[in-house]
Amino acid sequence: MAQIIRLKRTSVEGSVPTTSDLSTGELAINVFDGKVFLRRSGSVDDVREVLTNEFTGSVNITGSLTATEFVGDGSGLTNLTIAQSATVKQTFTGTTWTVNHNLDTENPIVQAYDNDNFQVIPQSVRITDADNITITFPNSVSGYAVVAKGGHIVSGSVDADNIAGFDAAVKTKLDAETVISGSAQVTLTGDVTGTAASSSIASIDGGDI
Repeated sequence: MAQIIRLKRTSVEGSVPTTSDLSTGELAINVFDGKVFLRRSGSVDDVREVLTNEFTGSVNITGSLTATEFVGDGSGLTNLTIAQSATVKQTFTGTTWTVNHNLDTENPIVQAYDNDNFQVIPQSVRITDADNITITFPNSVSGYAVVAKGGHIVSGSVDADNIAGFDAAVKTKLDAETVISGSAQVTLTGDVTGTAASSSIASIDGGDI
């Protein structure tokens, strides 16, 4: 005859067991909320909720959370620090798309695309505030918006040969700082001491090798 093993349980919404309800290592279930609890023992003695694959409501996590990807439109995310090179992509359907990008900038770069990845020109794009943009269309559109942070400095380097006017600017600066070139005239004032010899060379031929 099969035996049924049932853990300690409650059907009261929001009820959470305490250490007085459970022995070390013992499990308990709130069947109303669908949550499982475990009393742990070690550096601390308390009751912790066992993580499951599905959550309803708020979840509080202390410490770092590492995941391979985030799925969702990001509209409920707060207190985010996003790299300046990052972009935010959100999907929408309708005549009005409200994009919550949290980039903290009033210089966003905004582009809209339909579900076939063709760029769509909106009727208007309004910067609601530093973290939100409202995109409107004359007709309902299904697709996604991409927002990047504009007007900021991106780290990196550029070859000096690719900077127009760089050579002339450097020469002007050197002349202004009285850096002496090989053919410049030198005027000395005051006493000059030492031994020097001067030779005038009309031409120099290094010869053949």
